[in-house]
Amino acid sequence: MKYLYLMLSLLSCSVAAFSPQAGSVAQNVGNRKVVMRGWFENLFGGGGQAEASHILIKGVDAEAQCNDIKKKLEASAGGNSGKLQTAFAASARQYSTCPSKNSGGSLGSFGPGQMVPEFDKVVFNEDVGVVHGPIKTQFGSHLILITDRDEPKQ
Repeated sequence: MKYLYLMLSLLSCSVAAFSPQAGSVAQNVGNRKVVMRGWFENLFGGGGQAEASHILIKGVDAEAQCNDIKKKLEASAGGNSGKLQTAFAASARQYSTCPSKNSGGSLGSFGPGQMVPEFDKVVFNEDVGVVHGPIKTQFGSHLILITDRDEPKQ
């Protein structure tokens, strides 16, 4: 454990020396947690996170199935975001072929680059609280509901 602490201490010093924001990092060198968090956020894209759920449909008529499900979701929610989330979770349990269907399609929280590019493009650029899709990926066709998103730090 003391070796881990030593490595983190050395890393935080080198981060302060080589960071493009060395001035702001150097001010926080005493607080290793702040230094390390800033370093990792800079390394992995600035810290913007999103929460989303999806419905994955596979097969030759996947896109048509996604469109049918999307129409049903929009009709049943009637513009109410709470109803939309509940209906989306129920539809994911019923129709999705992804193991996330057991949690209503929820993928939890993730950052840019953790999902396939087609998925990231939607989740980090499109409106929150709206069903998007169908989005075609190597896995099939997806309906995506973005439930929350932090904007990346500039």
